[in-house]
Amino acid sequence: VDLRVLELLMETYAAQRNVTKGLERLQELAVAHPNSAALQNLLGQWNSRNGKQAEARKAFEAAKAADHQFLPADLSLAEIDLQEGHNDAARQRMDRIVTANPTNLPALILSAQAAAQQGDSAAAIARFRTIVNIDHSNMMALNNLAYMLGGSDTGEALKYAQQAAELAPDNAAVQDTLGWTYYRMGRSDMAVRYLKAAVDKESTPRRQFHLGMSYLKMGAQATGQKLVREALAKDPNLAKTEQGW
Repeated sequence: VDLRVLELLMETYAAQRNVTKGLERLQELAVAHPNSAALQNLLGQWNSRNGKQAEARKAFEAAKAADHQFLPADLSLAEIDLQEGHNDAARQRMDRIVTANPTNLPALILSAQAAAQQGDSAAAIARFRTIVNIDHSNMMALNNLAYMLGGSDTGEALKYAQQAAELAPDNAAVQDTLGWTYYRMGRSDMAVRYLKAAVDKESTPRRQFHLGMSYLKMGAQATGQKLVREALAKDPNLAKTEQGW
């Protein structure tokens, strides 16, 4: 089975808005070639791409059954675990890979994300540090590391946030992190500057909340209260998840 041909075929089905037919054909081939980990993995990828997570998990597990060392399936299974809130399972799966290969960036990233979602900040920070040491231009790791350090070491956090901003100056998440860092430093004027840019670029209730809290800290009570009320109306959980603000 030529996977390149199959990938082109699936893209053609997708362009024709007939992915269901393509998945049926791909499923038939996967059943006919159960020992092809790459084929099972391709089926999983397309199922996942089309929101069929249960079918995707089954296909990725079939890829692992065909080849226990097939890492792409492990990574995909960990991503599904994270999406479904099975952070411990994702972390264990990725930590096994990192133990065997300490420089595997995709596994390190997923392990760090799982640790962060579990609330294990120390482990997540350690993983993000490792990623940055391996790949100095990994914007995602720099930004996450900066945000997580913002509550304890603003000087170091600012260093990483500025590095992320050099790589992606217009990224809303990076601007939000810069705002958070300046907020924790007591520089509410700078916090408002970056948080407003983040909201203008890509508004979310969480970023609106951050901006509102910064306006409040700066003394702009009316503007701050309005933004915080609007953000909480959209996402009442912000009062709990954003307690550092």
